[in-house]
Amino acid sequence: MTDNPFFESWNTPFELPPFDLIRPEHFPAALDRGMEEEATEVAAIAQAAASPDFANTIEALERSGRLLRRVSRVFNNLDSSATNEALQAIDRDYAPKLAAHQMHVALDPGLFARIDALYRERDRLALSPDQRRALERHHLRLVRR
Repeated sequence: MTDNPFFESWNTPFELPPFDLIRPEHFPAALDRGMEEEATEVAAIAQAAASPDFANTIEALERSGRLLRRVSRVFNNLDSSATNEALQAIDRDYAPKLAAHQMHVALDPGLFARIDALYRERDRLALSPDQRRALERHHLRLVRR
């Protein structure tokens, strides 16, 4: 067990965050680890030797960054609804780090190449409507960035 609730399973009703255990000092380490994990996961997708397919590219991308999403959602909730000086300081410190991380992911040429290859072949891939929509949304988001 760690001292940081973000690194533990949440045995709460509906797996809600254990707000009574979360302190501002837990966020920096959790955000850092979340960015590291997502960067590693995205690099693995972008550099995969296997030809891109929906499972090894889009599904893998959707699974990536789970810790970062978990921490960010709690942080944004608390910073919006129960902010304090400590949370505001973390926000000031991490806003540029998170923006840089998001741009690093969005501008990864290997990731874009895999998603673009799938996008160009989308009519021949026998995707379900939901899969096609997910592919189109990921492609559009990367093109816009």
